[in-house]
Amino acid sequence: MEEFVALKRRKENFTIEKRGRPSDIKVGIFMPMPYNAALSSLFFQMAYTYINSLEGVIAYRYVFNLEEKRVEALDEKLSPRKLDLLLISLPFELDYVTTTYTLLHLNLLKRVKSSEKPIVVAGGIAPTANPLPLSDIVDAVVIGEAEEVLENLVYRAGEPSAIKAVSELSCVLTSSFNEVKRKCFVENLNKAPHPIHQFYSHEEEPVYGYGIRVEVSRGCPYLCAFCMESHVMYPFRYRDVTVLKEIIEKGVEFLKVRRAVLYSLSLFSVPSMDKLLNKLLEQGVEASVPSIRVEHATRERLELIKALGQRTLTIAPETLLQAHSCKIGKCYMVDSLLESLSYAYKIGFNHVKLYLITGFPGVSVEEELKHFENFISSLKSIRRRDFVEITLNPLIPKPWTPYQFLPPMSVLKNRHTLEQYKRIAKGGNVKLITLDVEWAFAQAVIALGDKSVSKLIIEWALNGIGLKGFKKALQLASNEVKNYVKNGWRDPPWYRCVDLGIPKLYLDLRARYLSAL
Repeated sequence: MEEFVALKRRKENFTIEKRGRPSDIKVGIFMPMPYNAALSSLFFQMAYTYINSLEGVIAYRYVFNLEEKRVEALDEKLSPRKLDLLLISLPFELDYVTTTYTLLHLNLLKRVKSSEKPIVVAGGIAPTANPLPLSDIVDAVVIGEAEEVLENLVYRAGEPSAIKAVSELSCVLTSSFNEVKRKCFVENLNKAPHPIHQFYSHEEEPVYGYGIRVEVSRGCPYLCAFCMESHVMYPFRYRDVTVLKEIIEKGVEFLKVRRAVLYSLSLFSVPSMDKLLNKLLEQGVEASVPSIRVEHATRERLELIKALGQRTLTIAPETLLQAHSCKIGKCYMVDSLLESLSYAYKIGFNHVKLYLITGFPGVSVEEELKHFENFISSLKSIRRRDFVEITLNPLIPKPWTPYQFLPPMSVLKNRHTLEQYKRIAKGGNVKLITLDVEWAFAQAVIALGDKSVSKLIIEWALNGIGLKGFKKALQLASNEVKNYVKNGWRDPPWYRCVDLGIPKLYLDLRARYLSAL
């Protein structure tokens, strides 16, 4: 067991040297992903600093080495079994499998644990939307945003009857997962803690590169039909420009890296964002800008983004069918997209990434492919091969979106369509990347699961964390699992344990509208 947890210290620019006492509450923060990816999690950064600031508490960090299939302890070689509380951040459903694999090796899986502690608590966008797939895996799930509950969660985990104490918290779901918990969320993002002293190592470059990571906003005003994050994180909130400037200035000074990595689902929906970016340019601070909407990609902004040092521009139209774009929340003109691509090429971006989705209900595949072929032909004036890189994903139905009523099996119907896209792309000068339809299907099976899928995830982890393990687990799955995989849900089970404040009537009516297109 101890060999499964290896100490791997890095030469990090910032760590907290806190002298612990035997009576201290010991809290682990586990990211089920490699170190360089974990660094980009603002929860990982925030929780480490915040928990260590609490009196009588000490935090330990853990990541997962995918190549060696084991846990790396970043601070001390302390087995997670010796903790009082293990916090696990799960932004994506497929992280559940790595987490389950880890807990199995540590004998910390909920249904096999021999003692109450450590309490294993999961949180993140995916568990907030639907905690049911974790019912046999973890002791509790935080519904919503961590800042509102973290301190109370930590101190209650130190009590003798810890699980009972934790279950009394307003947005923490425990035990049988049968009660309804309302989402906790930060009303004023300006007052939420933001990590300035962010740890990283020069030995392993973080995903998105070096720089101060800055959460600009949460949620999104557009509520695109396919986007679970915008629905789960609703309402749209943002930090004032003055607050953002202070975070960036302090972060740049501390990290000694004159670069900011900005996080936002809709960056240019934040008031005065252009003003802030121009100020960074004046101060000689580079910026990494996230994926932007087509209508936000004006010439002035493209020039600004390029001047800030960004070499790759990312735009997310999601569909090339202009009429359909408005219906899913991505309303734009295809001519505007082509103009932006042409201008990005002219001013010297290395390349442009586009995100597309196929498999929207009510959309003709033939029409979709015809528009794609026309789009490829329209790019012939761009003479650099692979300047445009398109990532094409099948539509993955997710909880708390209008597509939540689609069955997971619907994902597999896109297999042939993806192949047709590849065939068309070969005749053009674009690079096409497609998500493996089997992994997309596995993601949908977990995302839309009830309690019964928890056993499937455990079986998957027992058979390895690759696709072979998933297929074997699905063959052995219960009839309940096979039924929703094939038919979907009329009455989604997550309604019975989560209240996100989203009207069910809105989801029903928008689902009917989209399916009738």
